[in-house]
Amino acid sequence: MTMLIASMDHSPQEIPNHRDVWHTSALLVSVSAEQWGWGETLGPLLNPQRKKLRKWAARRADRYRSEFRRQFPMVLAGSSVFALGLSVQGGTIIDSLPELIAQMGLDQNLRVSGQQVTIVGLASGPNFTISTVQAASVIYLMHFICRMHALIRDELRDGEGAQFVSCDWQISPDNFPLGVDGPMAALFSIAANSAANLRLVSGNLRVLTHYLHGDPGVDVCDNLAGMLKDDLARGSCTLECFERPTMGGMYWEIHSADNV
Repeated sequence: MTMLIASMDHSPQEIPNHRDVWHTSALLVSVSAEQWGWGETLGPLLNPQRKKLRKWAARRADRYRSEFRRQFPMVLAGSSVFALGLSVQGGTIIDSLPELIAQMGLDQNLRVSGQQVTIVGLASGPNFTISTVQAASVIYLMHFICRMHALIRDELRDGEGAQFVSCDWQISPDNFPLGVDGPMAALFSIAANSAANLRLVSGNLRVLTHYLHGDPGVDVCDNLAGMLKDDLARGSCTLECFERPTMGGMYWEIHSADNV
């Protein structure tokens, strides 16, 4: 058994409400939470005056973004961090919802009605509602995380070179709209518990909501997600992308109606 720390963020932060709009999520995953210190490493290099990372979408940030494109690949390549990206069109997210609800074992808990989903029958709390677009985005992301959990576990070895039978992930959902108290974060936790209970992952997905100052790796993920979003729009990737999750490398899936 081992524990991995997963930091994540999204670009744009708003969930797409149009079939053709792209949404990108970025995750940095490691055993040692190495990515938590990258803000201190990259901040002075990218932002010499304030020595802190900026938001990728900040105004007048062309030089900053160019420097991130130059520095981040070197930091990643020399690390033990798995970098993961998922870019998906809004229509693909919505169209997949019925199938993914079934695959994630949530048939009895999610009631889809037009533009709204009601979550019912929870032992952990009262029923609540969420927009269909937001629910679909959460379930799609969790399905991706489950697949990445399996692929990364295959890459890990213990001190004797043996593969881990199981591994836990620790993730904070505080970067969803309305933070850890919002419906997206609540559904994310429900989907994570269902995945573990159904053994869709070999281990647990521990969703933490009590970081005093949030996940320290989120700012780097904000920049990575923004860079991938821009790379997708211009049709070329800044990073070398690998065919499967790789320690010190980038793995990026792009899903549209044409390739899913």
